[in-house]
Amino acid sequence: MAAVRTSCPMGVFTSVFDITGQPALSLPLHQDPATGLPVGVQPVAAPWREDLLLRVARTLEQALPRAGRRPPVGR
Repeated sequence: MAAVRTSCPMGVFTSVFDITGQPALSLPLHQDPATGLPVGVQPVAAPWREDLLLRVARTLEQALPRAGRRPPVGR
């Protein structure tokens, strides 16, 4: 139950897409130079356009790969 309470505040960013049936995803494409934490974007597509959303995500991930980058832990 603690996990649900912890994640509920983040639902404000996704609930509108759940209600409208629009596919959305989060991509950590940048890293804050001061904190080392990931900074992301949330692309959204029209209902039933998961194909387009996944193609955009693939293109962005290939252009800005995150492999090997890890946020600091335990700060």
